[in-house]
Amino acid sequence: MAIKDIQKYIDEYGLVETRDEESEKPIYRKPGFEGIRSFGEMEQIFSQFIREHRDAKRLNRAQVGMMVGLHETIFARYERAFSKLQATRLIHLCEILDCSPVEIIHAAAPHFFGESRKEAADKLKLMLRILAMPASTAFSMLSMIEGLVGEDRGSELPSR
Repeated sequence: MAIKDIQKYIDEYGLVETRDEESEKPIYRKPGFEGIRSFGEMEQIFSQFIREHRDAKRLNRAQVGMMVGLHETIFARYERAFSKLQATRLIHLCEILDCSPVEIIHAAAPHFFGESRKEAADKLKLMLRILAMPASTAFSMLSMIEGLVGEDRGSELPSR
């Protein structure tokens, strides 16, 4: 059953009515540190992230295009933010470029990670370290943290 008071939900989650050139109707978004980034701005950030990570791996567009099954000119559209990255393509590129999807999400929407830029950066750094640690260490840390906050292994994480 759907909630009856949508305005209460909007207010509770801090959503703001806005417009984006991709939508004819008003949409609701959560403001970030500099307000609300347009979808186009986020696509630009994604494309820059991919380009920088491709360059860091010393791969050219043709090589990455081949690995994702696209011609170089088609792949270049993602690096110019001409084509929109779907989640599946984003994950595939993260596999190829050996980075975490968490990093690219942080680049475009750091406000999901904390109340300030510093807090968001610290949490991203922590997440990346956790992803890189051995499974036994992660298990031990999780047990310790759950002991500190009094949660059982079977319980779900609270929503944001």
